[in-house]
Amino acid sequence: MSSQLFKEIIGQEKAIVFLRRVIANDKIASAYLFTGIQGIGKTTTAMAFALLINCLNPVDGDGCRECSSCKKIIDGNHPDLIIIGPDREKKAIGIDQIREINRHLAFSPVLGQHRIIIIDPAERMSGEAANAFLKTLEEPPPGNILILNVRDPDQLPPTIVSRCQRVPFKPLPNEDMVNWLVNERNMDSEKAKILARLSEGSLGEALRLANDELFTDRVNLVTMLHSVIHGPSDILLDLAHKFSLLGKRTGTDKGLKDDRVAMMLGIWKSWFRDMLLIKLGCRLDLILNSDLSHHLKKACAVYTVDGLMGSLAVVARAEHDLMENRNILFVLERALFGLKRAASGQSQLE
Repeated sequence: MSSQLFKEIIGQEKAIVFLRRVIANDKIASAYLFTGIQGIGKTTTAMAFALLINCLNPVDGDGCRECSSCKKIIDGNHPDLIIIGPDREKKAIGIDQIREINRHLAFSPVLGQHRIIIIDPAERMSGEAANAFLKTLEEPPPGNILILNVRDPDQLPPTIVSRCQRVPFKPLPNEDMVNWLVNERNMDSEKAKILARLSEGSLGEALRLANDELFTDRVNLVTMLHSVIHGPSDILLDLAHKFSLLGKRTGTDKGLKDDRVAMMLGIWKSWFRDMLLIKLGCRLDLILNSDLSHHLKKACAVYTVDGLMGSLAVVARAEHDLMENRNILFVLERALFGLKRAASGQSQLE
């Protein structure tokens, strides 16, 4: 469990200043909505908030890490800190989990003045769970703070959003990410720059990419993709099945498989984006996969601008379908057929 302090979190100064101020002025709301893409520090900030708000000896606007409350939070056994996430198999937060929250809320905090409940990601609440949670928000018992992490507030019912204090989180600047990766992970600066660009402001995504063979083997990944797009249709289904098994080597957890497929789609998106920029004659310093510019120039020769734009639309649709918990194999089959049509100049609506 993360034990970072506010001062150790990069790129979210505005959100941190706000949260420190509400604690210092005793103006704490009963519910907060932390908004922004995954991997930019929402959960880490929520943990730093929990550390400070129940710390017995705060130091310069941060938890001390030494008192009994801080140590329990760091060790993951503080009774007044509850983290709710999706069921790994169903990929959803169900009504039984919301009922469990309500059972805790029926009692006062056990050790500290405040009980903090973090729901991450809140958009994964089922409709039934969201309706039950709304009742909790309407009359929250005193001494309880609810923190909902969400990528986009529009993914939650407006009735929930309106009852929360919104705290926006921004994608991290590339320079901040590069400096952190070099200084904290001893990473080569060129690799850090490429990861920062590919992860689109998400430090969490950069760290996942850095440790995954999908990043180091991008050339083979896209070569395999192009062989199907421009080859016989009968091998397309075989490759879709192969790609759908990306998580098999590291475990059978469905969430892990989905994460790796999402990572692969992100690499596809960056690849088609880079080819489009090259095709349009844009500056090479705008290329995300800058270390593979030679391969990009060669690959884009067989595409039209319309074909590349169509390909980007296909990948965006696949990313959306994956987030909506669609069947992975179906998502990939549809995407590969769509990419083949785009490359041949056919409309996706034909």
